[in-house]
Amino acid sequence: MLFIALALQFFLIFSDKLLPNKNDEDFEIPKALQKQYDSLVALAQEKKKPKIYPFNPNYLTDYRGYYLGMSMAEIDRVFAFRKAGNYFQSKKQFMEVSGISDSLYQVLEPYINIKSYYKGKHYKRTAFPSKNIDINKATPSQLALINGVGEVLSKRIVKYRNSIGGFSQKNQLNKVYGLEPEVINRVWNHFYIGEGNTIERANEEKSVTEIKDINSATANDLKSVYGIGDKLSKRIVKYRESIGGFAVKEQLNDVFGLEPEVIQRVWKQFDIKTKPKISIKIDLNDANIKELAQNPYISYQLAKNIVSFRTLHGAFATFDGLFQVKDYPREKHKQICLYLTLEK
Repeated sequence: MLFIALALQFFLIFSDKLLPNKNDEDFEIPKALQKQYDSLVALAQEKKKPKIYPFNPNYLTDYRGYYLGMSMAEIDRVFAFRKAGNYFQSKKQFMEVSGISDSLYQVLEPYINIKSYYKGKHYKRTAFPSKNIDINKATPSQLALINGVGEVLSKRIVKYRNSIGGFSQKNQLNKVYGLEPEVINRVWNHFYIGEGNTIERANEEKSVTEIKDINSATANDLKSVYGIGDKLSKRIVKYRESIGGFAVKEQLNDVFGLEPEVIQRVWKQFDIKTKPKISIKIDLNDANIKELAQNPYISYQLAKNIVSFRTLHGAFATFDGLFQVKDYPREKHKQICLYLTLEK
């Protein structure tokens, strides 16, 4: 053991002389390996450098602006410009509005792209007219000029406008799917609702003798009402047929999608001149749950509530006794009673 210990000490003392020194100048890395290493280092350094891609200042985000070297104040000026409903039409305008330095502009100028593309199609943006435009006469291309609208939403606005017969109130634009509140505000900065071209004004000037019977009106007749387009006119006719005709004016309120102001305009042009004949009337005091549910305004649950109340309190003396039934829809009382009878 003593001999082994002495041998190890001897080896450690003289190992530097026996083994070649790795730090010697004579030790060299192969040239091929050194070249590969240098290229990898150069590639890594190149990737660390920020790369600039073409960008449209009309769609610039705060992250992208910061990445391009813009300060927060310069980015805020761009956002304020766009929020006011404006859009950049030239590179020079972008420089003036943002306030970027000449040196940064020289770097970014080759990458600024003001063109706008929608679904592969190129649309040339033009400046807004000096006067605002009547939204009921606006074309999709004019609506697409609003920052945040574009081709898809502009067509959707026109389609909705046609379906309701034109905008009569600003809040109607809120019902167009996909329009953000700030975009709607920009729309009204450049558009307005005209008064002289509305169908409503023309209809109000019609004489009383031109009032038509709503129970014989066609879908085309109903479209003459301002606010009723193809869909709503067909929906009214379909609902009228399902109930056998309008017997009271309140029944029109049950047509889905009809706004209160549009219903008021309907009754300025139409009236119930021929009341429908309701062939089947349900005996309120004798009918079972299934029979009561045949009333177009009585659900199965409401029919159960009516029968339960009748069982506990006895027969109904008048239709007004229905007001005591649980969950009874008071606003549809007239419609419900049209299909009921009281046998004594």
